[in-house]
Amino acid sequence: MDLGEKLEKLNLSSEEVDRFTNAFKDDKFREMFREYVQEISEPENKRRYEEEIRQLEQERGNKAEFIQPTPFRVIRTSGAGKRKCFINVCASDKIHKPGVKSAVSEDGRRGQRWTLPHSLHPGRTETDPKGNTFVIYDVIFHPDTLHMASRNKAFLDMVYDAAIDGVQRAFQVNLDKNNVRELKTKYKGSPQTSIIRRPIPGHDGQTLTPALPGLDGLQPQTESEESPPADSGDVQQSFQIQSQKNQEPIKPNYTVKYRSRVDLQDFRCSRDSAQSPRPKEILIIIDLPLLRSARDTSLEVKEKSLLLESKQPAYRLHLPLAYPVDEDQGEAKFNKHTGQLSVTLQVRPPDAALHPSFGPRPLVTDPQKRRDGPEERSKVEDDQGGKGIYARSEQE
Repeated sequence: MDLGEKLEKLNLSSEEVDRFTNAFKDDKFREMFREYVQEISEPENKRRYEEEIRQLEQERGNKAEFIQPTPFRVIRTSGAGKRKCFINVCASDKIHKPGVKSAVSEDGRRGQRWTLPHSLHPGRTETDPKGNTFVIYDVIFHPDTLHMASRNKAFLDMVYDAAIDGVQRAFQVNLDKNNVRELKTKYKGSPQTSIIRRPIPGHDGQTLTPALPGLDGLQPQTESEESPPADSGDVQQSFQIQSQKNQEPIKPNYTVKYRSRVDLQDFRCSRDSAQSPRPKEILIIIDLPLLRSARDTSLEVKEKSLLLESKQPAYRLHLPLAYPVDEDQGEAKFNKHTGQLSVTLQVRPPDAALHPSFGPRPLVTDPQKRRDGPEERSKVEDDQGGKGIYARSEQE
């Protein structure tokens, strides 16, 4: 991102830009700004700041610990099927160590039950250079937990499941567990220093004051229990069973819109100018935030249904259509920036044989009056034709 894009992201007014420009022309301002940057980046000042926060939290009845997470892995998923979510799996020795104990499953098999303590940082919303927003969460484990995860793929999957479940429970969000992808980078965004507050035993909780502003606190440590069935004590078998359940595709969010073309002739003061309620096109917008390219999907359109499938990520949508469409006349476009697939389908015109209220309608006359002159027949035909149009209007 160049300087121009950064300034545009700040959304500054022309007056604010002029004030900043004039300020940086002042030698005294530049010197004060340089001193400020050095002060906030000085390790000694940072240590003094943390010590003051600890003292203030202790007066409130809390034991405060600052955590600088060590990056480990990043996984990507989606929230509520709409926008991307990233989870930074990090390490800190201030988190409790993992635990394991013997257990017996419901069917009587003996095995091991793992407990994975972790802490969660509140989600923060950021924007990419294209203007799309996404959410970043930090989940922090003990280094021993991540050391075992780096040596065992099944244990790593267990850590990822614990991180996703923890975020969903703590922040009341719905994440897509079936389409989780591990990124090559170790951390998304800039590492955030967090604080853990633990109540001091014996302190009166009623005298607590509100939390100090400007500090992002971690959620209390959560112990996530994972129970692999262990006739052999190996966690690999348990996650083979779990992965089969998680491979079921999810149903993406979608929106259906109906389009019609407006013609001025439809609004003439004439009996044959009634506008049909039948749309001309059906527009279906499908949210696929984790999809990279439309080549990874299979789209099948039939006269009365639409079927969308993809394996990686696993999506499946079977949508009945309210109107029959032309299978050979359609268009699909995928927008990588918004992660949306737009499908436009042409609605078939009504069949005159099945829907007599549409199209030309034969005039019915009284046989007894066929012997009348042309003027009488014309009058009868006009009367019958008017009734036919009125009946069609009521039916619509």
